[in-house]
Amino acid sequence: MSDLVVKRCDKCGEIRACDPRASIHRADDCGGNLIEISLSYEDFRILCRISNDIEFFKAMVDLKEKDIIEYNLKMSQFRTQVQQQKSSEAQNDTTPRCPHCHSSNIKPISGLNRGASIAVWGVFSKKINKSFECKSCGYTW
Repeated sequence: MSDLVVKRCDKCGEIRACDPRASIHRADDCGGNLIEISLSYEDFRILCRISNDIEFFKAMVDLKEKDIIEYNLKMSQFRTQVQQQKSSEAQNDTTPRCPHCHSSNIKPISGLNRGASIAVWGVFSKKINKSFECKSCGYTW
Protein backbone atom coordinates (compact mmCIF):
# COMPACT_ATOMS: atom_id res chain seq x y z
CA MET A 1 0.00 0.00 0.00
CA SER A 2 2.78 2.43 0.90
CA ASP A 3 6.47 2.60 0.09
CA LEU A 4 7.29 3.78 3.61
CA VAL A 5 8.83 1.52 6.23
CA VAL A 6 9.05 1.91 9.99
CA LYS A 7 12.51 2.43 11.46
CA ARG A 8 13.97 3.09 14.90
CA CYS A 9 16.99 5.28 15.59
CA ASP A 10 19.66 3.28 17.43
CA LYS A 11 20.90 6.42 19.19
CA CYS A 12 17.79 8.28 20.42
CA GLY A 13 15.16 5.53 20.01
CA GLU A 14 12.73 7.60 17.94
CA ILE A 15 10.42 5.46 15.81
CA ARG A 16 9.29 6.89 12.49
CA ALA A 17 7.93 6.01 9.08
CA CYS A 18 10.43 6.87 6.39
CA ASP A 19 11.77 6.06 2.96
CA PRO A 20 13.30 2.56 2.86
CA ARG A 21 16.60 4.08 1.66
CA ALA A 22 16.94 6.41 4.67
CA SER A 23 19.75 5.21 6.90
CA ILE A 24 20.76 8.16 9.10
CA HIS A 25 18.48 9.97 11.55
CA ARG A 26 18.95 13.67 10.87
CA ALA A 27 16.33 15.08 13.28
CA ASP A 28 17.85 17.29 16.00
CA ASP A 29 21.33 16.39 14.67
CA CYS A 30 21.06 13.01 16.38
CA GLY A 31 22.98 11.29 13.61
CA GLY A 32 22.01 7.81 14.78
CA ASN A 33 21.48 4.90 12.41
CA LEU A 34 17.93 4.05 11.37
CA ILE A 35 17.16 0.35 11.69
CA GLU A 36 14.05 -1.20 10.17
CA ILE A 37 11.75 -2.76 12.75
CA SER A 38 9.02 -5.37 12.45
CA LEU A 39 6.02 -2.99 12.49
CA SER A 40 4.24 -2.58 9.17
CA TYR A 41 3.47 0.95 8.04
CA GLU A 42 -0.28 0.27 8.34
CA ASP A 43 0.13 -0.89 11.97
CA PHE A 44 2.32 2.14 12.65
CA ARG A 45 -0.42 4.49 11.37
CA ILE A 46 -3.00 2.82 13.62
CA LEU A 47 -0.70 3.05 16.63
CA CYS A 48 -0.06 6.75 15.89
CA ARG A 49 -3.80 7.39 16.21
CA ILE A 50 -3.78 5.65 19.59
CA SER A 51 -0.70 7.28 21.13
CA ASN A 52 2.44 9.27 20.30
CA ASP A 53 4.39 7.95 23.29
CA ILE A 54 7.74 6.43 22.26
CA GLU A 55 7.53 3.89 25.09
CA PHE A 56 4.16 2.70 23.79
CA PHE A 57 5.68 2.06 20.34
CA LYS A 58 8.66 0.24 21.87
CA ALA A 59 6.31 -1.92 23.94
CA MET A 60 4.25 -2.81 20.87
CA VAL A 61 7.38 -3.74 18.88
CA ASP A 62 8.57 -5.91 21.79
CA LEU A 63 5.12 -7.50 22.10
CA LYS A 64 5.10 -8.34 18.38
CA GLU A 65 8.49 -10.02 18.66
CA LYS A 66 7.66 -11.93 21.88
CA ASP A 67 3.95 -12.79 21.59
CA ILE A 68 2.47 -12.41 18.12
CA ILE A 69 -0.95 -13.69 19.22
CA GLU A 70 -1.27 -11.05 21.95
CA TYR A 71 0.05 -8.42 19.52
CA ASN A 72 -2.58 -9.33 16.91
CA LEU A 73 -5.30 -9.24 19.57
CA LYS A 74 -4.23 -5.76 20.67
CA MET A 75 -3.99 -4.54 17.06
CA SER A 76 -7.48 -5.85 16.39
CA GLN A 77 -8.76 -3.85 19.37
CA PHE A 78 -6.89 -0.74 18.19
CA ARG A 79 -8.26 -1.11 14.63
CA THR A 80 -11.79 -1.28 16.05
CA GLN A 81 -11.11 1.78 18.19
CA VAL A 82 -9.76 3.74 15.19
CA GLN A 83 -12.77 2.71 13.06
CA GLN A 84 -15.09 3.96 15.82
CA GLN A 85 -13.17 7.25 15.99
CA LYS A 86 -13.45 7.70 12.22
CA SER A 87 -17.15 6.86 12.29
CA SER A 88 -17.73 9.33 15.11
CA GLU A 89 -15.79 12.04 13.26
CA ALA A 90 -17.86 11.42 10.13
CA GLN A 91 -21.12 11.67 12.09
CA ASN A 92 -19.99 14.90 13.75
CA ASP A 93 -19.09 16.49 10.40
CA THR A 94 -21.76 19.16 9.94
CA THR A 95 -20.24 20.66 6.80
CA PRO A 96 -23.04 21.27 4.30
CA ARG A 97 -22.59 19.23 1.12
CA CYS A 98 -24.13 19.13 -2.33
CA PRO A 99 -26.85 16.43 -2.42
CA HIS A 100 -25.87 15.62 -6.01
CA CYS A 101 -22.04 15.26 -5.96
CA HIS A 102 -21.37 15.51 -2.16
CA SER A 103 -18.88 18.35 -2.63
CA SER A 104 -18.51 20.88 0.18
CA ASN A 105 -17.64 23.54 -2.42
CA ILE A 106 -21.04 25.28 -2.22
CA LYS A 107 -22.27 28.85 -1.92
CA PRO A 108 -25.54 30.41 -0.86
CA ILE A 109 -27.58 31.94 -3.67
CA SER A 110 -27.99 35.64 -2.92
CA GLY A 111 -31.36 37.33 -3.20
CA LEU A 112 -29.96 39.58 -5.93
CA ASN A 113 -28.69 36.56 -7.92
CA ARG A 114 -32.04 34.77 -7.53
CA GLY A 115 -33.97 37.91 -8.50
CA ALA A 116 -31.81 38.46 -11.60
CA SER A 117 -32.31 34.86 -12.70
CA ILE A 118 -36.06 35.13 -12.25
CA ALA A 119 -36.11 38.48 -14.13
CA VAL A 120 -34.27 36.90 -17.10
CA TRP A 121 -35.85 33.42 -17.15
CA GLY A 122 -39.14 34.06 -15.37
CA VAL A 123 -40.91 30.90 -14.20
CA PHE A 124 -38.27 28.81 -16.02
CA SER A 125 -35.52 30.01 -13.66
CA LYS A 126 -33.65 27.20 -11.91
CA LYS A 127 -33.20 29.39 -8.83
CA ILE A 128 -36.82 29.79 -7.74
CA ASN A 129 -37.15 28.50 -4.15
CA LYS A 130 -33.46 27.44 -4.09
CA SER A 131 -30.96 28.49 -1.41
CA PHE A 132 -27.61 26.93 -2.40
CA GLU A 133 -25.57 26.29 -5.51
CA CYS A 134 -22.73 23.80 -5.88
CA LYS A 135 -19.60 25.34 -7.39
CA SER A 136 -18.40 21.91 -8.50
CA CYS A 137 -21.36 20.56 -10.43
CA GLY A 138 -23.72 23.56 -10.65
CA TYR A 139 -26.62 21.79 -8.89
CA THR A 140 -29.02 24.11 -7.02
CA TRP A 141 -31.23 23.24 -4.06
